This record gives sequence, C-alpha cells and structure tokens, in this order.
Amino acid sequence: MSTNIQTNVQPRISEHYREGEHGRMRYWLSTPAHGRPILFIHGYGGLIEHWRRVLPPLARSHTVAALDLYGFGYSAQPREISGSALWSRQVAAFVRQVLPGPAVVVGHSLGGMVAAQVAHDYPELVQGLVLVNSAGLPPSREPSAFDRAFFGLVQTSGLGELLAGVFANEWGVRQSLRSAYYREECVTDELVELFSAPLRRRDGIRSYLAVTRALANSYLDISPGAVQVPTLLLWGEHDQSLPPSVAHAFKQRMFPQAEIQIVPESGHCPFDEAADVFSNKLLGWLNRIKVDQVDQAKERVKRAS
Repeated sequence: MSTNIQTNVQPRISEHYREGEHGRMRYWLSTPAHGRPILFIHGYGGLIEHWRRVLPPLARSHTVAALDLYGFGYSAQPREISGSALWSRQVAAFVRQVLPGPAVVVGHSLGGMVAAQVAHDYPELVQGLVLVNSAGLPPSREPSAFDRAFFGLVQTSGLGELLAGVFANEWGVRQSLRSAYYREECVTDELVELFSAPLRRRDGIRSYLAVTRALANSYLDISPGAVQVPTLLLWGEHDQSLPPSVAHAFKQRMFPQAEIQIVPESGHCPFDEAADVFSNKLLGWLNRIKVDQVDQAKERVKRAS
C-alpha cells in the first residue's frame, strides 16, 4: 500500500505499510535512493508526522525513512508491549528489508533509547547513531515518592485504565506538548490533532496504557565503548524534562566517542521547534562522518565478537 505525502521539494516521500512481527507497521520513505539512508524514530506518544519539518529538506541529499513504532501512530497495537527489545527487533527488520544498506539511526526521546538499543544489538545495521533529547539513561538516584506513587497507580488494574482515560485525549495531549516545547507557539491545533488522532483508534487508549506500563522501568544497559559507531547527541537547549546535562551523562556513561551539539531556542523537540537549525547541524555532522570511520567501527565490532 502506498500513498504520496505532499511535499514541495524533490525527491518524493511516500507512505507505505508492511507486515512485521506484530502486524502492520506504517512508514514513510523517500525516493530515489541516494546519499546515506537515515531512519527517524519518534518519541513516546509520537508518530511519523512529528518529523514532518525535517524530512523533506534532508531528503534532498539523503534517503530518509521514518516509521511508527508498534503501539504508536498507525502501526499495529500489540496487546503486550515488552519495551525496547520489541521495538529494537522492529527497527532491525525494517532496516534489513526496506533500506538500501546500514542506516544512520536518529531517535528522539523514547526513540533515542530504541535507536541506541538497535546500535548495540545489531551493529551491522547501523552506520551512525543520533540521539535527540534521548530517554533511557538509568537514574543516578532513587525515584521520587511522587514518581513511585504515580507509576504504582499506572500499574494497578482499574486505576491505570482510569488514568489513561484522563490523559489519553486532546486535553492531555495539549498539556503534554506545552510542557515539552520551549516555543509554545509551535503547539498548534494541527500538532495537537496529529498526536490526538491515534488515541481515537479502536484500542488506542489500551495501547497507550500498555506502552506506559512497559516503560516504567525501561533503561539502557550499555557499557562505555560497547557502541562504537560515530554518535551525535543533539539536544534542545531548554528541555525541562531531559536537560542538556543528560547528553553529557550519556557521553560519560555510554558513548565516549559522541559529539554533543545544542540547538538553541528549543526544548524537548528541537527538530520541530527549530527545524532549520536542527537540519543544518545534522547535515554538517553527516558530512564530517567519513566512510572509513564507519568501516573501522564495524571492524572493531567484529573483532570484539
């Protein structure tokens, strides 16, 4: 199945569906194939359209793709979500079956955790890793009493469903986006509708709750140097939930080879709030990655295994 996505640039970006391990998954793909394949993975509660501002300009010089993770957007909604391992397998299968070779994998927030897991589990499929305001870093201290109480309620049968009903709607989406964005004018009615519409699908709220429960204790377990591909930590300057200090912690604790770049005048979603700056920083980094760097990283992985 294929539906053209209207952009004002060439090449063309089209929408497709493909059967996978847990049912249909939706994705966008640009044609013709050129440059490096770049795969974009959305964050918690997100979907492909959140990347809509950066995919067309990046497609001028690279093959770009984006997919809805299982449980989000318009991909299938499994009854059980096991966390990053399920999504890591989904992404790996997608790269093998759809893309023209190993990809630069770009992940935002939850998608960053998934992208890092893919780079760790399937190094032969990843030629570069970009984490954008990424989740997944294990906490350095015990969770607060509020966090423990909240996630306890979410896990409780009946109460979890009640909470999901309160937040998994247009009002809840708007509040969540407002807290994530530094530039509040970017939280438009159109953006709220993009995020709200999947929640109105049959089983949309159940899927939202299943994902939320699976994420309660989901963190990356990656030792320093285990992922050796070129890595970029691209962070919004004013993120309140995952501030730039988290990027430095990722570099120290997991990705010593990483380069850190900050996107000014943006919060948790710099690719939407400052799309031109984000795209230029990403393209500049891609242009500095040498093919021999990627090949050397792969060779180190082979020797280690």
